[in-house]
Amino acid sequence: MVGGKPIDGVRDPDVLAEPPARSTPMQTLQAQLRLSAIELDLLWLLVCVELEPALAAAAQLLISPGMHELNAQILEHLVVGGDGNLGREALERLARLGLIETTLDPRIPLYRRGVRPNGRVIELARGWLALDKELREVATLTSSLEVRRSTMRLGLTLPEPLLHAVAEADDVLVVATGVEGSGRATILQHATSSTGRAVIEIRASALARDPERLSRQLRAIARECRLHDAWPLLREIDAVTEHASIVERDLLCMHTGPVLATAREACTWPIARALITLPIALPDETRRTAMWTHALPGLAENVARTCAARYAISPGLLTRTASAVSAGAGSVAIDDVHTALRGQLERRLLGLAERIETRQSWDDLVLPVDQFDLLTELVARVRHRRQVLETWGFADKVGRGLGLTALLSGPPGTGKTMIAGLVARELGLDLYQVDLSKVVSKYIGETEKQLAALFEAAESGHAILLFDEADSLFGKRTEVRSSNDRYANLEVNYLLQRMEAFTGISLLTTNHETAIDKAFQRRLAFHVRVPLPDEKQRALLWTTMIPTRAARADDLDVSGLATEFVMSGGYIRNAVLRAAYLAADGGGPIANGHLWRAARSEYEAMGKMTHQPPG
Repeated sequence: MVGGKPIDGVRDPDVLAEPPARSTPMQTLQAQLRLSAIELDLLWLLVCVELEPALAAAAQLLISPGMHELNAQILEHLVVGGDGNLGREALERLARLGLIETTLDPRIPLYRRGVRPNGRVIELARGWLALDKELREVATLTSSLEVRRSTMRLGLTLPEPLLHAVAEADDVLVVATGVEGSGRATILQHATSSTGRAVIEIRASALARDPERLSRQLRAIARECRLHDAWPLLREIDAVTEHASIVERDLLCMHTGPVLATAREACTWPIARALITLPIALPDETRRTAMWTHALPGLAENVARTCAARYAISPGLLTRTASAVSAGAGSVAIDDVHTALRGQLERRLLGLAERIETRQSWDDLVLPVDQFDLLTELVARVRHRRQVLETWGFADKVGRGLGLTALLSGPPGTGKTMIAGLVARELGLDLYQVDLSKVVSKYIGETEKQLAALFEAAESGHAILLFDEADSLFGKRTEVRSSNDRYANLEVNYLLQRMEAFTGISLLTTNHETAIDKAFQRRLAFHVRVPLPDEKQRALLWTTMIPTRAARADDLDVSGLATEFVMSGGYIRNAVLRAAYLAADGGGPIANGHLWRAARSEYEAMGKMTHQPPG
């Protein structure tokens, strides 16, 4: 018995057009992929051999010497008897659909190759109808109901060409172009949900770079789209431009109905499908105010305006944030929105960056006046960038986007990371420090994937990215002497392009500014140099580092410390804290002796010689 029928009696190639009520995953597979009864029986036989020990033992008697699977010829005889053409056609179609896998050289005729079921078929036979587990790292399945629940809050208006494409379900490629955060994916998802179909959203940047593996992924996506009655949505299709022919062969040609995509620029692929390009502009502040009001009906008008002005986020992120806020009780304040937005952003940045908070104030910062003025200008540019570039039209004149990148350079301990935190707090933004150990990979192409995920998350959210010790990532390109040099240069090239397209804010710190790539330095909006403090500034640091609540000796004198120990604010901070513990352990206030002893220890840790403290 296979599939509930005697094997000898299986001859009917009729197709089950619709799955019965309460259908099993395998019945759904048959209906959605329009499998014939013979094709389904072949699958069931292979599944049973995999899952049933008794049948597997019996199958061993039929397996040819030196092989581990039933070959196609034996399968044909078991299922269709003497009519080999029917069986061969069925096996060939199952192979095209990616439901079976064959062993041995592909040049060997199919009927002589070993055959086994694809892992996805095993999942279905066991009752797993959710998205193929092999695709979880690159794709997400969202039902039409889930999409409608999220997008209905926004009151979106769909472009006429998109409405026509989804209504007719034509075999077209619809590409929504624009910057991250303009709502391209949200609009495409909303259009798909209006047809009652699900969406399989694919992160193109996460797809395999190896052509063979990429082909398998795309065929699996095409199969899952049919299985779930879904349309594919390729996020940032530009990421797979170099493999355009593979995408066309294994997805565009395999999928019936529209294929949706987002991109920064118009797609110029030479494809057989009709191409519809939809330029999507960023929602302006007025539109964002309306979206906040629509998404949170109880939101006060002044709070909605504040949200729109402060959070220039994508429509999709806006509606997810609104849903999180709605889960709470009572009236909504701006702090509630900020907390909900932070939660959404941290999910996407998990494992790539960590939020850091700064407790210091601008009063704690000791910096030359000209460099402090640069920081003031940096903050002003971020605050007014939309007004100047978009409202006043300067973006068309200077050819620059909304993104802003600044470099903070100087010796260790001069306060570069603290400055980043102060800038973020002044702007009301969260600061996320990038974990370079998680981002940079020795595997070719993996660094670019991690960076793409990082930039996409920060771009659509509301955060500043901090790259500490940026010279390790933004270093100079080298003369190509090996494949390693070539790939290292490719990573720098990718960074230059991606940072230029980035619409968010990124701050970089380095102890070695000369190690930063020159082309990258030319793209910086600001370069703030944080030097070692002079003697007067060191005296100020020794004084301000001691909290007003701390017990201190009446005769405390820091002038000698400032003269004797040439060190940065970070080391002075460490020395003051060390002195405080010495004083607490001695049961008295912080005295000159504690400070000198602590300063000498820090100085020696820096590898420098010290003199004995006075007295």
